[in-house]
Amino acid sequence: MWKQKAIEALKSANLKLTPQRLKLIEIIAEIGNRHPTLAEILEKVREEFPTTSFSTLYTNILMLKALGLLEIFAIGDETRIELNLKPHINVFDREIRDFCDDELMRKIEEKIGMKVKIVLVFVDKEIKPPISF
Repeated sequence: MWKQKAIEALKSANLKLTPQRLKLIEIIAEIGNRHPTLAEILEKVREEFPTTSFSTLYTNILMLKALGLLEIFAIGDETRIELNLKPHINVFDREIRDFCDDELMRKIEEKIGMKVKIVLVFVDKEIKPPISF
């Protein structure tokens, strides 16, 4: 579904669907919900296109962001992608999981007086959250 949406968005924007871009879209469609790092994505792209540079990857990620297909965020020195474009909370322990709670998002927006896209929450690994995902 995301793959087809991305392909259609590129065509609508009169952008070429090069083999490298198609591979990038396929990889993101496959692993994007895990919030992969750009390094992880680049590693997978290089399996088929070994000369792909980080700069080329980053330029294409920014293009997909500009087309409204994904968001990017950083944790430490790692840049990650986000395919869930609805306001939500990313809960981070060993992995990142999406947690959707419209009421909580509304309260956060009220408190800060701004529209919220993504909230990053780092949890203590020793304490199990009382919520289910």
